[in-house]
Amino acid sequence: MEKNDKIIRIKNLIASYDGNTVLDGIDLDIKKGEIFVILGSSGGGKTTLLKHIIGLLKPVHGTIEVFGKDILSMEHYEFDTILKKVGVLFQGGALINSMEVWENVAVPLEQHSDLSLDVIKEVVKYKLGLVKLGHAYSLLPSELSGGMKKRVALARAIALDPEILFFDEPSAGLDPITAAELDNLILNLKEKMGITLVVVTHELESIKRIADRIVYLQKGKNIFCGTIEEAKKAGIDEVDRFFGWA
Repeated sequence: MEKNDKIIRIKNLIASYDGNTVLDGIDLDIKKGEIFVILGSSGGGKTTLLKHIIGLLKPVHGTIEVFGKDILSMEHYEFDTILKKVGVLFQGGALINSMEVWENVAVPLEQHSDLSLDVIKEVVKYKLGLVKLGHAYSLLPSELSGGMKKRVALARAIALDPEILFFDEPSAGLDPITAAELDNLILNLKEKMGITLVVVTHELESIKRIADRIVYLQKGKNIFCGTIEEAKKAGIDEVDRFFGWA
């Protein structure tokens, strides 16, 4: 794939809950190597879209291509090969409280690789170093701050060197300084590892720091997709109000 190739392609995606349409004909391309941010009003379909892309939900209609392959027509074993190239960081971090930091980060390596325990530990040390948490190797999650827990979850999400990384509200619950540090880590990972990042967030400062492009969802429809500079010039009331330009 070239730098600007589409790593994710979504066509006419329609999704519903209990008969209510949540995503209404979404068309979207995400480019390899970019940070793509999904925005929108509450209930606009942001997290629903994310869950469809990673296969947690099935749509009523439409296609989702990841790495050029339609994931909706795949058998489970085929989709597993896609998932091994993908990392996910959910809002709460989902660390296992009874396990030390290194054990949490090691989980995907133990489940999806044939590496020896000694090699796994070395990989874990390297990943914790990338998120500046080498000193937390043997700590328990209960001994970590909120920001540190997010960084451990991030280290776990990149354990298998994914090509795409998905975030659901990475800065939720963090103070502005810690949120900025996490954003800088995200930018650093993009630079060092060449990862494509797909982020759901509503944090304005974070969006301005990290976004290469944004999509804005309103009542399940894609009403804008492009750069923040393009959004400023688009003259879309909902987007203007969100960013405070109105």
